[in-house]
Amino acid sequence: MALEAAQPRALISYSHDSDEHRRTIRNFADRLRRAGVDAWIDQFDEHDPPESWPDWMRSEIERADSVIVVVTEGYVERFKRETGPGIGSGVRWEGALITADLYHSRRERAKFIPVVLRNEDAALIPPPLNLTSRFTIGETADADISRLTQVLLRSPSQLPSQLGVPNSSPDTAFHFDGIQSSPEIDAAFGIAAGGDSQEAIRHLEALLQSSHGNERAYIIFLQGVLHHKIGEASQATACFSRVLDTSGHAALRESSVQRLAILHAEFEAHFGESGPVAAATKWLTSVKQGKKRDVWKNLTRELRLTLAQDWIIANEGHPDLDEYDRDELAEALAVKNPQHRLGKHLLRSKLQVLQDHYRRWNINSWGAARNPRRVGLEYEFVVITQADDGMLVTEEDELLPVYTILMRKVGVDWMVANFGAAYPIPGWPPSSEEIPAPMLRFGRLFTEPENGDKVENGDA
Repeated sequence: MALEAAQPRALISYSHDSDEHRRTIRNFADRLRRAGVDAWIDQFDEHDPPESWPDWMRSEIERADSVIVVVTEGYVERFKRETGPGIGSGVRWEGALITADLYHSRRERAKFIPVVLRNEDAALIPPPLNLTSRFTIGETADADISRLTQVLLRSPSQLPSQLGVPNSSPDTAFHFDGIQSSPEIDAAFGIAAGGDSQEAIRHLEALLQSSHGNERAYIIFLQGVLHHKIGEASQATACFSRVLDTSGHAALRESSVQRLAILHAEFEAHFGESGPVAAATKWLTSVKQGKKRDVWKNLTRELRLTLAQDWIIANEGHPDLDEYDRDELAEALAVKNPQHRLGKHLLRSKLQVLQDHYRRWNINSWGAARNPRRVGLEYEFVVITQADDGMLVTEEDELLPVYTILMRKVGVDWMVANFGAAYPIPGWPPSSEEIPAPMLRFGRLFTEPENGDKVENGDA
């Protein structure tokens, strides 16, 4: 689409495992630059680290033609959020952004290219990064990176396909025989490459006024690609369906059918009976019905532990807690079915807080907002909002009351990971790591329930 620069731009995503590893990555980036690749790492930015990690990463991922992911044990731990608070936040947000892009954009070429320093590290590559080609780049300055360099310097159509989505044509990613692009369409994709896909969609919408036939269907198809890229699955579905309704171009129709199949799978995974929406709805029903043990066991262990720690801090000094070590007590209360004699008091207290917080929710008049919202390898948001005559009202309305529930897949089950847009972090006191605003694409949130609720006199 948009005219590419003479040098392909590549962002290198890596973890700061050690000063030696940072030097290895810096040397790797310098070698790529000497080979003709415009390679970028955070060390080249004027801020070290950049002032806003999430904003910087989102911008750099958008600008890059390719993202090279250097996979080490440290990277995988951070990518999967297996490190403590304040450690590896950059990689954690990069992991969430990369995962969202992999699942949502479905571009016709692989943008994210995993590399390892040693062949034996290939098993470390996490899904979904392991669904495309990987390269071994070595640890020394004379290691052979020619194969990777050749791939980075090729045209987009020569890069490996991603997640099983075939190229629309052997020529370019979005080329269809018999349909010509235009400088205006190239300009729109230039805007999208700069990070403003919404403006690019509006730009394409304006072009529809003077287009006809297959050219018009082509523009609608491109709008669908951009909607999907930014997670607007419903709008993307409408665009690809319009292509099928208005165009007889075989390749354009085939690509639209493929993308609709992907979208259907995403909707089914999110809204189906084994997905996060069903799990969140079942959990909310337990809250409404006062089933405190069902409510508690369907929270992640991390969340249960932070809530237990909050409760212990809130009741510090109560005589019934004096005899217990607080770490041991928190662990005993954080199990799925606490048998500790104080467990019933904790569960009753938390249930009251949650029932007050979700008092507006009604299974007959509220429903999940229309777009799946993946924010990491195992995490998705379920956005619950009011319905009107069986149809969900516009989620972009900032005045719309919204409940946002962070869900995490643990094994085969979806569990409640938090009551808002943050990851809970156990500790004394417990804290949270907010999910950056650029990753949140919905309206005003209700305030999270206060965790530090007091026990009534004699309640403990």
